[in-house]
Amino acid sequence: MAALPIGLTYWDVGRLVAIVCLPLLLSCCYVTTVLVCLSVIYVAFFLYRKSTIKRIPISGQGVLITGCDTGFGHEFAKRLDSLGFTVFAGCLSEQSDGAKNLKTSKTGRLHVLGLNITKDDEVLKAVTYVTKVHEKSGCGLWALVNNAGLNMLGDIELCTMEMFYKISEVNMYGMVRVTKAFLPLIRKSKGRILNTTSVKGRLCLPKNAAYGITKFGGEAFSDVLRLEMLKFGVRVIVIEPGNYGGATGMLNEQSLKAIKRDFNAMAEKVSAEVQEVYNAKQYLEDLYKAVCGSSNSTYPGLKPVVDAMEDAVVSTHLNIDILLMEATPSMMYIALLHD
Repeated sequence: MAALPIGLTYWDVGRLVAIVCLPLLLSCCYVTTVLVCLSVIYVAFFLYRKSTIKRIPISGQGVLITGCDTGFGHEFAKRLDSLGFTVFAGCLSEQSDGAKNLKTSKTGRLHVLGLNITKDDEVLKAVTYVTKVHEKSGCGLWALVNNAGLNMLGDIELCTMEMFYKISEVNMYGMVRVTKAFLPLIRKSKGRILNTTSVKGRLCLPKNAAYGITKFGGEAFSDVLRLEMLKFGVRVIVIEPGNYGGATGMLNEQSLKAIKRDFNAMAEKVSAEVQEVYNAKQYLEDLYKAVCGSSNSTYPGLKPVVDAMEDAVVSTHLNIDILLMEATPSMMYIALLHD
């Protein structure tokens, strides 16, 4: 979106003005009526535009998605397969339950790849595989979806440097590594790159420094990439989900065990002074209990994000800046970056 000299977008300023003025406006019944009418008109216009969005002809174009073992990537791979795309589903392990589930597809268009995005050799192996499939079937690579990611919680003083490095290697540098490897194929098709970041790439929250750094980095990387790819006709789209941890698998039993291991490591490695100031063991135990119960407050399904991903891949209307806020517990933001 267009930015003001102070660093705010016009959208940000509009929201601030609305927040300040809304109580005054609502005190007048006539103004309230007008606002309600305008809201109805806006919703009607939005639904109309949504229903008339043109879609690209789907004829087996290739789409590579990372992080398909669980969550958004897994569901999106199945969605695109059902639509007729040739899907390359990158999974951390080909033996994971998610990978085995994807292999049951009967279309012949869904390819499951072992893909650890922190490993150069595995990324290059994936490029070779996609290229061979293209040479055989002519599917091309229409879109790259950087979806794989890790979650991590903890105060800055408690997180170890190894934890900062680990999550950055996946969430940020993994995105860069995969993008650089597949850009030649995307440039040839004048296709699209979808980068999944987070609402936490726009706002800062306590105990989220390690995670937030990577998501802010993903936002910056995407915007620079957008500017550099304009001359090649390549579009860059950012998907910013909110509170979906309970539905994505980031709060499942396996993930909670990983969080518990991280917390134990924090408690063992902090200095005596930090241990005393935070009462670290009890502090982290209380935080872990809060995390275990947080899945109940997350958005119950993945459909809103998967729908947004589908729109970003198939819509022909990516020359208009769109910023949507869903007024649900998910608080999902979707930003389609444009020229």
